[in-house]
Amino acid sequence: MQMFHAFTKIKNLWEKYKNRKKYLSFNPAYRLVEITQDEDESYFVTIQLINKNITFQTKPEEILAENDLVNQFSPTDVRALTYLGYLGINSPKYKILAKNLSSQDSSIIFTVKKKGEKQALLRKASELAQDKELLKSIDPKDAHMIGYTAAMEQTSKEDFLKQEARRTLKNGKKNEI
Repeated sequence: MQMFHAFTKIKNLWEKYKNRKKYLSFNPAYRLVEITQDEDESYFVTIQLINKNITFQTKPEEILAENDLVNQFSPTDVRALTYLGYLGINSPKYKILAKNLSSQDSSIIFTVKKKGEKQALLRKASELAQDKELLKSIDPKDAHMIGYTAAMEQTSKEDFLKQEARRTLKNGKKNEI
């Protein structure tokens, strides 16, 4: 009888321990299901309510802005959302889509698209090289390409002007003789 009584006490203690452990353990309410990227290269995530067939789409930055919502995700999901939020915030605002040779003055014209806008800009390399805000907000490789192209165009123009000046000097001296 004493053995049975001791066994039931141990069993009750074990049940209390399991219930307490269940109460103290973290159970996330939301799960990151899918990550998508749209044509503007913005990230969207699909979130599912755990144990329900309810999903919704949002930007990672919107989830990270609400502390109560962040606390309802697992640590690995929070890490993924944080990384996606970082990529979204720190991605370049401008992107070069194309570069073409102008038929009018043989300069390079860049097609540049601003993130979130549908209309692309058509600008010469020299114009883009003067736009400090654009150069700060573009991928470094693209900024380098713009600067290099503008410098090469300027060098070509200077060479052409030097040749013109030499020709006029030669023609001027021939006319004097």
